[in-house]
Amino acid sequence: MTLLDLNEGETAEIVSINLDQLPKPMITELLELGFFPGAQIVLKTKSKYLGKLICLLGGTTIGLRMKDGEAILLKTTKQ
Repeated sequence: MTLLDLNEGETAEIVSINLDQLPKPMITELLELGFFPGAQIVLKTKSKYLGKLICLLGGTTIGLRMKDGEAILLKTTKQ
C-alpha cells in the first residue's frame, strides 16, 4: 500500500520509500521532513483538485504531491 492508497483519517506506518520513483532532491526533502521507516503518518485530506495529499507526520502538517505519495510505502496500523 502507498500513501496515495490511504483513506482520509487513516493512520499507517512508513515501511520504505521507493527510491526509483523520486528524484534525489525529493528523497532528501522527504528524509529531512521525517519520512523514515517506522514513522506514523495520518492522511488528513486528499485534494484531487490541487493534486495534493495533506498529511500529519510527527505533529507537523505536510502537503505532498499525489505523485510523490505513490512512492511512499506503508503498512496500516490500528488506531
